[in-house]
Amino acid sequence: MNPFTVSRVCDLPLVSILIANYNYARWVGKAIESLQMQSYPHWEASICDDGSTDHSRATIADYSARDPRVRLITQRNAGMAAALNHAFLSARGELVALLDSDDEWLPTRLQTVVNQFQDNPRAGLVTHAVRAIRANGRLLKPRHPRRLDHGWLAPAILEGREPGLPPCSGLTFHMDIARHVFPLPSHFRRCADKIAQDRAALLAPVAAIRRPLSLYRIHGANLTGLSGPCTLAALEKHFEFLDQLWEDRRAFVLAHHGFAPDIGVWRDIECAHLQLARHLFTGEPGAAGYLHALPSRIQRRAWGLLLALPRPVAHRTLRLWWSENTLKRLFRNSWDLLRQPA
Repeated sequence: MNPFTVSRVCDLPLVSILIANYNYARWVGKAIESLQMQSYPHWEASICDDGSTDHSRATIADYSARDPRVRLITQRNAGMAAALNHAFLSARGELVALLDSDDEWLPTRLQTVVNQFQDNPRAGLVTHAVRAIRANGRLLKPRHPRRLDHGWLAPAILEGREPGLPPCSGLTFHMDIARHVFPLPSHFRRCADKIAQDRAALLAPVAAIRRPLSLYRIHGANLTGLSGPCTLAALEKHFEFLDQLWEDRRAFVLAHHGFAPDIGVWRDIECAHLQLARHLFTGEPGAAGYLHALPSRIQRRAWGLLLALPRPVAHRTLRLWWSENTLKRLFRNSWDLLRQPA
């Protein structure tokens, strides 16, 4: 399979920003203000309010009345994918960026991303790290995700390597790729950005910026943003989402590359760590095969030790490993400090 070819980005491309909003009146104004503070001025924002029951629409309408670059679109509640699809219909830019309505961009975000597209003319997707913060603005995690992949990722994805890509507010698509990414399947009421990033990485190379360029707000409505599924119920729900993602991926590859990949590879290799967690919760045999499928020796050793522990202890250890907590932050910050050059 070969990557799609994209046209070269002009010197001053228009960036179309898509925002899906549902009951985030508390945050959406900050998101819009972060656009207005961008050092790069050539942008437009389409904000689709997804049937909010708070005062979101009035808040967005007020900004729209004062700034012609901000466009309010409304629909009945239909979920994130439908809202992004609706917003995309009015996108006119060479580049298409996503911003969660509870997140904010740092002032140089757009300029840095535009520069990256111009420096990487084959890129169909530019990503960057985000900085996770609490609802009150206090720092939670200085850089997320820890690994950002770049280059032509499609062959590795099809072989079962989960790509290192950021959440919604760290994604910008070349319009030549966005036209194939959208519309997103409307049944993805949540996590539609995962579908968008997955599709884009299967079409064209990715250029990555390791520096955090947005604030990723973690609050009561999205507490799983930095945590893995730490209960069997949460794990099964996550597998349900992944099954839908894999079915969409298979159909997407067939439509755009002409062959249907094997979903079993993703279930057994891409999600080997999740399969091991299921074995940990249920006590079922057969973990050895998934242990060998893990991509690194460190992960294999860590999971081997975890599976050797008594199950109650292993459950608590997994929760510490996969959830955001003080112990984890202290270890991460100390590790980052040790890795800094002298």
